[in-house]
Amino acid sequence: MKPEKCFYVKGSKIKRPDSKCTIYVDGTAGADFREGVDIELSHWIPNRTEKRFKAGTSTEICFKFLKSQKTPSYDLVINNHLDIDGLLSVFALSYPTVSLQYRDVLINTAKAGDFWAWSEGKSLTLFQELTLLYRRLETQKVDLQKAYETCFESILKILKLSEIISPVQEMLEKQISLVKQGTIQRQEISHRLVTYYVPKTLSNKNVSSYLQVPHFNEPLSERVAFWPQVRNRLDEEKIQLLAIETDGGIHYSLWYPGYVWADTCNLWRPPGLLLSPSMKDPHLIDWPELSHVIQELNEIESGSCTWKLFPGLSFSGRENPSGFPVVAVTLNDKNEMKESQLILSRVNQSFKKLF
Repeated sequence: MKPEKCFYVKGSKIKRPDSKCTIYVDGTAGADFREGVDIELSHWIPNRTEKRFKAGTSTEICFKFLKSQKTPSYDLVINNHLDIDGLLSVFALSYPTVSLQYRDVLINTAKAGDFWAWSEGKSLTLFQELTLLYRRLETQKVDLQKAYETCFESILKILKLSEIISPVQEMLEKQISLVKQGTIQRQEISHRLVTYYVPKTLSNKNVSSYLQVPHFNEPLSERVAFWPQVRNRLDEEKIQLLAIETDGGIHYSLWYPGYVWADTCNLWRPPGLLLSPSMKDPHLIDWPELSHVIQELNEIESGSCTWKLFPGLSFSGRENPSGFPVVAVTLNDKNEMKESQLILSRVNQSFKKLF
C-alpha cells in the first residue's frame, strides 16, 4: 500500500524529495527548516510545535494536527531517527486515512515506546514487533528510508489483523497479578508518590532481574522481572519508590515518571525539575525538600550504603549511572547498588514529607 503523503528520513542515502510544505516530526528540525513555510510536530526539546497541537507523544501531536480544521496542506514528512514514536508519527501523517481508523492503538503504542506506558492487545503487539524489527534492521545496517518502509509494511499488516494477544502480554499479566495478589506490595504514600515492595521470597530467585532499568524502547523480555509498564498501569503520573528486599537488606530506587524527558504539557511533572534547553543536556533536579529527605535518610542509615540523589536526568548516563528515569538509589562506596538497613515503613515516613 502506497503512502498518501511522501516521507523522508534524514540520514538516508536516498535523495530527499522537493517540497512546498514539509512537516518535521518527533525531533528538532535543523537549519533546513523554513520559517513560515514548514511545520514542526514534536515533543522534543526545543520544538516549534503550536500550542494547540501539543500533547504527550509526537504521535498524539500528529493526530491533533490531522483532526484540526485549520491546517495547511503538506507534501512531505521528515524524521531523523528510528524509534517507535518517530515511526508512528511519520506513519500517521503519511497514511492519514488508515491511521485515523486506529488512532488509539497507535497513540498507546507510542506511549509504550517513549514512556514505558502500559499497553495491551494490538498496541502491545505493535510495540513488541516493531522494536524487534527495527533493531534487527539497525543491526543489518539497512538504509533508514528502507527501514521505515519495511516497518510501515509491518504496521499495516498488524493493524489489519483481528484482535491478537502478544506472547509478552502473558508475562506482563503475571507481573501485575503479583501486585493484585499482594505478593508485591503497593502502597500509596500520597496522590503523587507510591511504593512497591518486592519481598525476598520473590526476589531471591533472581535479584539482578528486579534491579534492571530497561533501556529506551527496549522490547519486553524476561530480562526484567518487574517492568515499569506494570507499575505505570496504575501509577503513570506518580513518583515510584521501588524497594527490593534481599537477605542483606533492601535495595531502594526512586523513579520519576517515564515521560519527564519530553515536552508533555498535560502530564504532571515533579517539582523542581528544570527542563534543559536541548535534548543533549540533562534536566536538572532542584527540589530542596527531596534533597532534605535524602539527607535525613543518610543520617539515620545504619548500613554500609549511601542514599544518592542524582543532580539531573538524561539518557546519556553521565549524571545518572543507574539509568533514566531513576533519580535516587542506595549505593556502596564503589557506586554499586547496595542494600539499606532501613525498613520500608521508616523510609516512607521520610518521603511522606514531600507531599
